[in-house]
Order: sequence, then structure tokens, then C-alpha cells
Amino acid sequence: MQSSPPLPASLNGHVMVCEGIVHVSEEVRRTPELLSFLSYCSRRGISEQKIVNPAQFQKLRVARGQARTESDVQALAVELIRTAHALGASDIHVEDHGPFVSVDLRILTMVQRHRVLMGDEGRALIRCIYQTMSASAEAQYSPGKRQDGRIISRNYLPPGLHSIRLHTEPLECAISDQGIGTFLAMRLLYDSTHAKGALSSRLTALGYSARHVARLEFLTQRSGLTLLSGPTGSGKSTALKHIMECMALDNPEKSFLSIEDPPEFPLEGVKQVRVLTDGDLDRGTEYRRAIAGAMRSDPDTLMLGEIRYPEAAMAAVDAAQTGHGVWTTIHANSAIGIVQRMLSLLNSARCPAPAEYLCDHTVLAGLLHQRLIPLLCPSCKIPFQEIMRRREDDAFRNSRLPRHVAARVFRTVDPARMAQVCVRGEGCTACNSQGFSGLAVVAEVIATDRTILSHLRHGEIEAAIRHWRHEQNGLSFVEHAVSRIEEGVADPRITEQRLGVPLNFAQAIEDDLLTGNELDQLASGSMK
Repeated sequence: MQSSPPLPASLNGHVMVCEGIVHVSEEVRRTPELLSFLSYCSRRGISEQKIVNPAQFQKLRVARGQARTESDVQALAVELIRTAHALGASDIHVEDHGPFVSVDLRILTMVQRHRVLMGDEGRALIRCIYQTMSASAEAQYSPGKRQDGRIISRNYLPPGLHSIRLHTEPLECAISDQGIGTFLAMRLLYDSTHAKGALSSRLTALGYSARHVARLEFLTQRSGLTLLSGPTGSGKSTALKHIMECMALDNPEKSFLSIEDPPEFPLEGVKQVRVLTDGDLDRGTEYRRAIAGAMRSDPDTLMLGEIRYPEAAMAAVDAAQTGHGVWTTIHANSAIGIVQRMLSLLNSARCPAPAEYLCDHTVLAGLLHQRLIPLLCPSCKIPFQEIMRRREDDAFRNSRLPRHVAARVFRTVDPARMAQVCVRGEGCTACNSQGFSGLAVVAEVIATDRTILSHLRHGEIEAAIRHWRHEQNGLSFVEHAVSRIEEGVADPRITEQRLGVPLNFAQAIEDDLLTGNELDQLASGSMK
């Protein structure tokens, strides 16, 4: 009599062996784990297979007394988290479409499909993650409601993963029975508490240039408000963690406090205060109260996890006015753009003369903006010149280097360094077929002076940018990215996608005015 082979955990609930037949649910039919398992079964004399759709498979499981239990769903969730962690994913996206639920992973800034589940199974997965595995403010999961939570229990997290931040959004979904779906975003927060070394070495490892590192080291030595900006997932919290830890390490005689909602990473040498909130409407007030409480706790340097509310913006500037060092993050599209964002928040807080209040040399110390770009796999990257030697109608050439991108490379890259430029290869075992080997920061760092602050106070944004670029030798994040392309470590096409602007954008904005013809040339990279 044939015995059933041991089933890999990743196939549990998707494959069943009974009466000498391997029954396979369709969603796993092409996975490497299944192919390996079928090969094993064949060697054991079990060669007959039946591929069925997920609904039929679940009916078969019920008939055989193997219906998915809550522990099955929790095992599936844990396996999903472990797989995402092993692949280095920064986020897991679970999207309920009604009849089916898709699971995507964001790896090296790019979203890719991981698997598709039957609707009931996927909704059970979402409910289990939020309701059973998370430490959320609300005990019950509500599909039609926006909710937040965190997974912090070590029972669910692999080593190296500190926590997972959860957020759900109701979706309009025409193919769902109720017309409503759910989007669950899971942000994986990796444990980087073992990072060692001086601030310069840590920042260099993140991707900051030598000039950026020098500016940031200067900013750690002065009081006032320093703000880091960037899109979601651009590494702001990671950079801020390293800066705070190094300041605490270098200055053990000082007191460092953080105000976070909630804390994302453990900060060595920093007292972390958690903001206790009860619903979105109260968060701004509670954040302001937490900052006020921290100021009564005798800090030397204060870190705010993020400025999202007008009350927090006011409190941050108030703290900087008292002579404290204040470091925080904010969402803005450039370093100078931080000022407009702060002025908008201060206006909402009914601050009188917000520009005078913020743009004071004793208050606003530094402005930083950063984004993340993937780094090319050194084992399979392809020289730019090799790609250009292919026929113009070559499909691989056009997929890796469209004409307009190639034109912008010729426009922006130093001709003397063109031989070093490379593009993404086809993938190899070294990079898990991704074509990329990691992520790096591209950034712009402004250490404010009286001239910049005077321009900003009077709304002279262009003059402030010119002073920073020409008198302080400022480097925009686009120019920093171009330098990484010149080094042969960044792909031109993917870098443009992550920046959200063309490579020749920095050259174009030097002009006060762009004509329609110049905008057309900017898009094609052919500006002269």
C-alpha cells in the first residue's frame, strides 16, 4: 500500500494526496515547490495528478475532512511573512477582489505578483492577520472600514524582522457580491539594531555621497529643526534611526528622546515615547501633548517619528525655538518642498506669520530629501554600449533601454564615463533572477544659512535653490542618481521610474521658463 509523501508546509491546503492521486489546487500548479513535490511523488510510485480549480479543491478537502481551519489560515499567514522576509520584500499587498484575493510583494521598490487565493481563503487570511495576529486598537476587523494595526509577536515574525505595520482600506469592487473589497498593506520593518560604526560609515552604506555625509555630520552638531522628506518607503525612518543612534553614542552625556506613533524600530541610547491615540480625530492633539510632555522630560535632542498634523508642526517649531535639536520626517517632493509643506501645516494650525516663525536661523537647521533606487546585480548587468549595438527594433533592447531613455542618457551622462554605464540584465542565480542586488539612497541635503532662509522667508524659492546649488555646491537627488548611473551601478530606465522625473530634469530647471518646445525636448532627452 502506498503511503502519502510528506507535504511541504507551503503547499498545505493547496495539495492533497488520496487514493494514489495527487489533487492540486490550480493556484499552485506552477510553483517550484509543487514541481519538486510531484517529482518526489513520482519516485514513490504516485504519478497520477488532477489539477482542479480552487473551489473544487476546497469542496474535496471538506469531503475528506480536511477543511481549512483557523490554524491553517494562521500557518498560511506566517508562511507568507517568512517568504516575503526571505525575498527581502519591503511590503506585502493583499487585495480582496471578491471572487479572488491577490497577494503582491514589493521587492527592491518594484511590486510583483506572488500568488492568487480564492476569495474566502483570502478574506480569512486578512481577518486572521488583523484580528488574531496583530496588536490593534480595534479588536474586530471591519472590511468596509479603514483600520491600522501592528504585528509585534515573535510567534509570527522570523528573526531579523522587528515588526509589521498594517493598514486596511475599503475598495470599490464591482465584481464583489457587496461591491466592496479590501486592500491590506503590510510594511515589513526589519531589525537593524545590529548596525555598528560611525555615522559616516552608516550613511555611506545607505548610499549617501561624501558631500551629503559632511553636511549631515555638521547638522548633528547644531541645534534647531532638521526635516527628512521622501515618498513612502524611501528609507526615511532607517536614516533617522542611524542618525539618532550615532548622536546618542557620540554624546552619552546628553538625553535623547523620541516621540513615535507607534515606534517602528528600537533605538539604542534613545528613550522612546509611544503616542497613545484613540482614533484619527484625536491623533493630532495627542501628538502635541506627547511632544509637550517630552519637553518637560529634560531632553537635549528630540526625534519625532513623522509630522502629519498641524499640531505636530507647531510643537516641532516650538521645541526648536527653545534651543533643542529636533529631528523628524515629513512627506514632501524635494528638500525645498519641505518648507512649503511646513508652511501649509502651520497655516492650518493658525500660526501667525508662519514664514517668519519657521525660516529663522535659530529654528530651521536642515532640509533633506531622499529616494531609493535599485542597484544593478554586478553578475548579470549589461554594458550600455553593448545594448546600443543591438538592432533598433530588438525587443530586449527596447524593453531595457527605450529610445527616449537612451536619448536622455546621452544628454546627461559625462561622455568620459559612458563606458561605465550599464543596464539591467536578464537576472541570474546571484540576484534571484531580479537583475538587482539591493537598494541605495539618492538624496539632496541643505544646511540652511541666513541667505537661504531670507529667500524662503520672502517666498523667493528659485533664488533659494540657486544659492544652494551654486554657492553651496548643492546636489539634487536627480543629479545624485545620474552619478550612480555613471558609476555603472544604477539602471537608467528603472532609476527614472523611481525618481518620477526624467534624468535631464535637473538641467532643464536651471531655466526660469520652459517653452512648449523645450518641454517636448525634455521628454525626448534631446535638449540642446
